[in-house]
Amino acid sequence: MNIISKLVLMVILIIPGILNVKAQSFNLYNTEEKLFPSENVADTFHIFISVPNSYTDTENRYPVMYVLDGDIAFGMAASIARYMRIGGNIPELIIVGIGYGSIDKTACNKRNRDYRPVPERGAENFLSFINDELIPFIDSTYSTIPGDRTINGYSSGGLFALYTLFTQPNTFNRYVVGSPYLVWDNYSIYKYEESSPEKIGDKKINLFISVGSKESEQKYFNPIDELVIKLQERNYSGLRLETKVFDGSTHLTAAPEAITHGLLSVFKNKD
Repeated sequence: MNIISKLVLMVILIIPGILNVKAQSFNLYNTEEKLFPSENVADTFHIFISVPNSYTDTENRYPVMYVLDGDIAFGMAASIARYMRIGGNIPELIIVGIGYGSIDKTACNKRNRDYRPVPERGAENFLSFINDELIPFIDSTYSTIPGDRTINGYSSGGLFALYTLFTQPNTFNRYVVGSPYLVWDNYSIYKYEESSPEKIGDKKINLFISVGSKESEQKYFNPIDELVIKLQERNYSGLRLETKVFDGSTHLTAAPEAITHGLLSVFKNKD
């Protein structure tokens, strides 16, 4: 058999193996994906749900972390949370990613629709979806600790997390907010903050806000600094606020750092 024949035979033998590998499916971090129709938003979401390794072996109940931008952030958040659990830094979590099934322009438009407070009830409808549809489903289907819920949002997702804190703070008791996009609609999020003191009151809330040192001062650093000062001046008795600036990080590189340090912060002193 000459060398050309040998190469042809190798290709014939190798290609089916490659094709088989590509065709295989796998269960990432005990994860299942569900298509979840919403009446409040009039759309269908892709919901990713990851349970701890011990989930089927115990009768334990678990805190839940809801991850916005689930199509791109869910895998990252699940990986980071599992690393941190191995080190004993955080408890085991059920992780729920909220996505759109893609990361293209269509998904970006839906993201803007849902995360931004607008007169057309964008963020308001999305929050109603979370409160009235998604959370009841998760709590009735999985072994959760009702009331022990974390939200993780980055950029526009961080804007929505803060909108939730300022309008319906009971939705979550832990907020991991990375580089929130506060300049939207001429800083309208500040108006929600101004009307929030009676809503927040003395509620027990752990809030983490971060930004990268190399992010735009006009778009991110300065508006976030101004909001943090506002919150500190409120001197809420039950709100534990921690902030962090990631040295050398840009808007895109600070995302995994926000999850890592945010989880450490909001679960601090929890067994």
